[in-house]
Amino acid sequence: MRKRFTDADKWNKMWFRQLKTTEKALWFYCSEVVGFDGILEADPEAIEFYTGHEGEIPEVIKEKLGFIEVDNNQYLLKNWLRFQYKELKENVSTHKRIISRLREKGLDQHFPELQENF
Repeated sequence: MRKRFTDADKWNKMWFRQLKTTEKALWFYCSEVVGFDGILEADPEAIEFYTGHEGEIPEVIKEKLGFIEVDNNQYLLKNWLRFQYKELKENVSTHKRIISRLREKGLDQHFPELQENF
């Protein structure tokens, strides 16, 4: 069973309270289905089935989770990754696979600590 950290204070934030019920379900879906490496395979059919949300992912959710488009229907959730792991470090064993995957996809550019001059 995969485990995820969550911010319990989101319930007190206006942006979260203003989400529709299906959008809140979408927030949880994205936060829990995303891979260990912060990459989400956004399957519109599954999203609608599990959350009831139809159409595009709202901008507020994209902004808060830090969506960066990787490929068609595939996104890096940069802010989610930061929240889960903080600063990525080469010498931390749990970070090695993540860093490798980010580099493989050319996404390491979004993390200053992975740049050689950092």
